Amino acid sequence: SDLCLRKRRLLFGVAAAIASLEMSALTQTQIGWNSYEAAGIISREQLEMLYCYDKQPIATQVALFMQRGEAYVELFVVILQNVNKDETVQYVLALLDDALIAKPELGLYWHELLRNSGAEVDPFAPVMRLLGRTNSFILEKAALVLGRLLSLKVHTLGMEVEEVSESDEVTQRHLLTFTEWIFHQLNSAHSLELSQCPKLHYALSAMMALLVSDQGRYAVMQCDGLAVITQMLARATAAMHDGMSPSTVQLLYQLVFCLWCLSFNKKIADLMATGELKVISQLVAVANSVSKEKVSRVCLMTLKNLLGHGSGHANDQMVQAGIMKVLGSLHGRKWADEDIAHDVEELQAKLELDVASLSTYDVYKAEILSGSLEWSPSHKSPKFWKDNVAKFSEGGYTLVATLVSVVKSESVAPCALAVACHDLGCFIQWHPDGRKIVSSMGAKAPLMQLLTHSDAQVQKHALSTTQKLMVMNWELLSK
Repeated sequence: SDLCLRKRRLLFGVAAAIASLEMSALTQTQIGWNSYEAAGIISREQLEMLYCYDKQPIATQVALFMQRGEAYVELFVVILQNVNKDETVQYVLALLDDALIAKPELGLYWHELLRNSGAEVDPFAPVMRLLGRTNSFILEKAALVLGRLLSLKVHTLGMEVEEVSESDEVTQRHLLTFTEWIFHQLNSAHSLELSQCPKLHYALSAMMALLVSDQGRYAVMQCDGLAVITQMLARATAAMHDGMSPSTVQLLYQLVFCLWCLSFNKKIADLMATGELKVISQLVAVANSVSKEKVSRVCLMTLKNLLGHGSGHANDQMVQAGIMKVLGSLHGRKWADEDIAHDVEELQAKLELDVASLSTYDVYKAEILSGSLEWSPSHKSPKFWKDNVAKFSEGGYTLVATLVSVVKSESVAPCALAVACHDLGCFIQWHPDGRKIVSSMGAKAPLMQLLTHSDAQVQKHALSTTQKLMVMNWELLSK
């Protein structure tokens, strides 16, 4: 895979640990394999294979699988196809998930069996059918196993295959159906609380497994995956204001992990850098607000992957979103994973070059759009306003609209409110249509409300701007 192996293992370490705990609980279960041989479901040889495999250390199981890969796939497929008992299905799925976590390449034997049988044996179908089961353990494990299997590029062991065969078409159909199942769960989730909507968690976990390859990334993009993920991230980010529950943190981690995986594809990374979906500003917001190390790590790795994409537009968006201030804060933290400190330093070093090349107006614009307003030199510089006020027309007066939204907000710090009031006053003063533009955006009422604000600086600048807004010849006020 093109993902960094060390970080992949680190990030999937939690999944492996959970799988190990689940498997240790299941190891107490004794499955009556001989009853399936007696019923004619499996052969005597397959029964012996099970006795050799079951209850063995994972290293032994992987070695056995490698020796007789297709035979073991066929064995487990026969059981899943013909046995409905929850206990047995759970056990087999846990065995498969454990093996695929230990050695993901084992999944290639499913593709081999399909190809070598001329698509007469479909080893994916029995697992696909399990997505309709109601048992939560079966549903979760089936989704994870499918994510791991279908992420693999269709090829024979040891060589890639260019021609599209019938078996390839079967795999692609399963991949499309599975991806559609994932997004049906995401789009129909009535709550972002994983405890209230467990299928959301299963679907995200499966997508995390699917997205480790371009095969999975393209399938996700066919379902408009990037837009769905960023929309969910926006909802989850908004939910942070109501408290940071463990469920919210886990959801943020899963969503950002998916963005990280997508960012390894250049075309998708360029799309993420366009700014239309506001991916970068959301990543910076999450990095700034969530202290959980695994979330910080995956946010920074995603941002690092996006550096330079979109003809450098990604870097501009990071600066505009206030990333330098966030990186400065993260730089002082102690991390258990030393790679995080390196990621912070690398982002700082590369983005400092962009900040240095920005004009005074670019720096001002980045500050306003980030929402972190402070009394930087530009705000009170008559030369700045005289030289740059014409540029405020960009994007339909986006900067002015942003300042108005600040004065309308009830959750903004007094300093930011005072700066926003001041800058609206300067815009009215220096722009020939400033009064008309600010009035049309509905700034008058919120400015008047700020006249009774508890902070004296907010009162002062709200009064000054209100006077400029209401008096046609406001210059007379200073005489």
